[in-house]
Order: sequence, then C-alpha cells, then structure tokens
Amino acid sequence: LGFGERTGNTPLEAMDITYLELTGDEAGIDTTAITDMARYFETIDFTIPPNFPFVGADFNVTRAGIHADGLIKNEEIYNIFDTDRLLKRPLGIAITDKSGTAGVAKWINSHLALSGAKAIDKKHPGIVRLNTEILSMYEEGRISSISNDELVLLSQKHLPEYFVSDFEKIK
Repeated sequence: LGFGERTGNTPLEAMDITYLELTGDEAGIDTTAITDMARYFETIDFTIPPNFPFVGADFNVTRAGIHADGLIKNEEIYNIFDTDRLLKRPLGIAITDKSGTAGVAKWINSHLALSGAKAIDKKHPGIVRLNTEILSMYEEGRISSISNDELVLLSQKHLPEYFVSDFEKIK
C-alpha cells in the first residue's frame, strides 16, 4: 500500500499490475492477494483512502445511471478487465441522484447476489419507490452519495420481500 513511498517505495500492488501489463506474464502472481491484503489492513484498523488504486472503496465504482444501465446490458463495455476475477472486486455502484432506477437495481442485485431470473428489474415498483425516495433526499439538499448502510435500510423498507426480518431470524 505504498508504505515508505516518500523514500521511493512503489506500492507493491501497483508493481504487480504494471508487471502484468508490460509482460503479459502472470509469473505465478495471484492478483486476488491484493484484495486479501487490503482486507487484512482493514482488520488492524488501518484506513485505506477511498480513492486508492485497486484497494480503495471507490475503486471500480460508477455513479452514473447510464453506466449502470450499460453494465446490466454488457459489462465489458464499461469494465474491460474482469476485476472480479483479477481482484475479487466486482464493479460497484455508488448511488446518487444521477443513478436512476438502473443504478439502484444494479446495486440491489449486486448486494443481494441476485442474477438471471432472480434479478430485480429497474421497472420493479419497489425499485421505483426507492429511487423516488433517493431523489427526494437530493431535492432536500443532500450532496453526498448514499452509503451502503443507508441503502440496505431503504431496500428493506421498499423491498421487504427480499430480506429476512429480525422476527424470522429469531424463529
């Protein structure tokens, strides 16, 4: 993660990816270890800046609804590398007032691991209601993206059929 970069140390994760780019030779490199390393650092209360390449929370995240819609149709157009395979980091969606129902549906489907026939369509009434509530937050002055925790709560409110209630967990 670039410790000692002020003395010339390159972040090793960047070096691995650059080596692969330049040579095309995997040379036994397991690039998924980059994400494992980042997750370990998080367990020792090290905060990784969100914009850090390959390991930051905002790596490989889109905020535009048109991109989310395109991802649903053909992910390769917006993500030419299989970052899920390479880094165990699928393309992410950050929800804002620009995400639209496509972005909200993509976030829900990714978060709940819904695909194929089980995936929720952007026209689902719960998705439409959820997006309407998100838009009202921005009309009231919100400027930051909606956090994952907030999205879970909103999803439970508008799509309760996709969540197990606390009561059901107790039963």
